[in-house]
Amino acid sequence: MTLFQKTLTVACLSSAAILPGLAHADDVPAAVQAFLDNLQRQTSAKPSYDSLKVDGGNVIITNLSLAKPAKDAEPAMSVKTAEVDLTGITDQGNSLWQIGKASFTNTAVELIGKDTNLSVSIPSASAEGWYIRALPAAPTPKDELLSNLTFANKMTSGPITITASGQTVKIDSIDTAWTGDPASGIGKFSLKVNNVAVPEATLAAFDIGNMWKQLGYNGLNFDIGTEGDLTSSGDNLAYSFKLSLGARNVGALSFNAAIDNLPITTYAQMLKDQMAGKGIDFVAMSPQLQTVEIKGGSLRFDDASITSKMLPLVAAMQGMDEKVLLASIPPTVQLTLVQFQNEALTKQAVDAVSKFLADPKSLMISVKPTVPMKISDFSTLDPAKPGEAITKLGVSVSANE
Repeated sequence: MTLFQKTLTVACLSSAAILPGLAHADDVPAAVQAFLDNLQRQTSAKPSYDSLKVDGGNVIITNLSLAKPAKDAEPAMSVKTAEVDLTGITDQGNSLWQIGKASFTNTAVELIGKDTNLSVSIPSASAEGWYIRALPAAPTPKDELLSNLTFANKMTSGPITITASGQTVKIDSIDTAWTGDPASGIGKFSLKVNNVAVPEATLAAFDIGNMWKQLGYNGLNFDIGTEGDLTSSGDNLAYSFKLSLGARNVGALSFNAAIDNLPITTYAQMLKDQMAGKGIDFVAMSPQLQTVEIKGGSLRFDDASITSKMLPLVAAMQGMDEKVLLASIPPTVQLTLVQFQNEALTKQAVDAVSKFLADPKSLMISVKPTVPMKISDFSTLDPAKPGEAITKLGVSVSANE
């Protein structure tokens, strides 16, 4: 996982970064122990706490801390929270537990390494309808997958302050929602990172060439969102998702994709490797991925004034009039796409770019094969005939739609 992903995960699931540290003890409720085991497998960390108080279905943990030393390129991590309050713990049967509500007070995270010095402050975080599964003695691949996941109907963290190399970024909140079947993990998930505020001083530190300043931005405010829908059929999964990044008064990028027939065993291994910080080795997994079907996808840009600001700046940098620059872009697109040997796509792209430049609203590239393509099908495509592959994949370009 990237450093940003790790930081985002800690901020969003501050509880998940802490609870693995609960030492094995007789008075630890089974639900807490299940989550403890879940996170210990993911982090290999040994936390501690000052006290754990159990009152029926409620648990209060004070002064939790989790420390993980640096290893290879991974920075050292420490997490501390003043109090964790878990209420409404109930046994759902079949090693499944529900926590009615979880509250986390004053969480502090530090990541320190050779090239990393980052701290995160989260005064408040909470979860509602939180499901946790224990790992059976003889787990199946599906058991391993589910026991490495937690499902909460609603989670929120924030406000959040991130400081790195003397620069500060603030986030209003990170909110997640999930609806589905806690017994199977099937359902819909969404995550929203609301108002990541990058102040002028922080932006200037990373603004090589003073580009953002020239465009008139003294700071940036952006939002991140993801949506996912997981369904199953036998031993296979179908997954569709959307990832969006939108900067206010700049524009938004969104990526959508949908796949089918992903083996549960393969997905479980992907998740396990990612949580262990190994990354996903798609080459090693290639044999298991051959039957996965690509149903479609798209990459879309929605303009919010950045295009009109960029064009005169780019024209000035190249020493030409803006109208001359605009006139040169469609022919450049045409020359670039000729090599792909697909006249229909080339014309479509040139028309779409021309339409967008005349009235910048949106530009989108879509892939939608008539029949879902298996990964194995890609090996049958002739690299000498890219135009045929483009037609088979159903590639299209559109603007302002």
